[in-house]
Amino acid sequence: MSDYYYEYEHDSRYCYPDSFVLINKLNITDASVLDDAEREITALRTALLLDSHMPGDFNARHLKAMHKELFGDLYEWAGEIRLVNISKGSEFCRYEYIDEQLDGLLNKLKTENYLRDCADLPSLAKRLAHYLGEINAIHPFREGNGRVQRMFVEHLANAVGYDLDYAKIGSNDMLEASVQSFNGDHVLLEELIENALRKRVGGDLL
Repeated sequence: MSDYYYEYEHDSRYCYPDSFVLINKLNITDASVLDDAEREITALRTALLLDSHMPGDFNARHLKAMHKELFGDLYEWAGEIRLVNISKGSEFCRYEYIDEQLDGLLNKLKTENYLRDCADLPSLAKRLAHYLGEINAIHPFREGNGRVQRMFVEHLANAVGYDLDYAKIGSNDMLEASVQSFNGDHVLLEELIENALRKRVGGDLL
């Protein structure tokens, strides 16, 4: 299912004429049919990516590669930074500044040693919530931001020996936490992530 509808500054670049339906490789022009196709395709791609643990350095290139892998069967622009401004009540990062903001954010992740030095689970949850919230505020892609940013953070948790099980987080709770985080309050998002984290020891979950 689509992450939910955006408001646009202009969008003739991505949508069929006189429509909010995204131009796609399957030439589907019905929004509900496209939602179904997108859900099925990305669910399969998500499962494959979780099994393969797509290699990368948790930088902007890595995030873009994940997006392309998830949505490349549907959209020509998969893996590319959006070229329109979008909002959901509040405006996300203007497209002109996305590359700069994303590079700055993920360079900071590098200086934190990709969270390998977090002392305990609450500390890790706090930093994962920070990066999930900040990537969401940037919203680098025209569609599929929620799915790819959650996967990115899940792979980041995996890389430091934790499983992050989003099935333990209700969709309404995640939506509310994302809104609060966008407005500068990360507490709920931190709590949700902490409750969904489990440490791996010798291949087993604690």
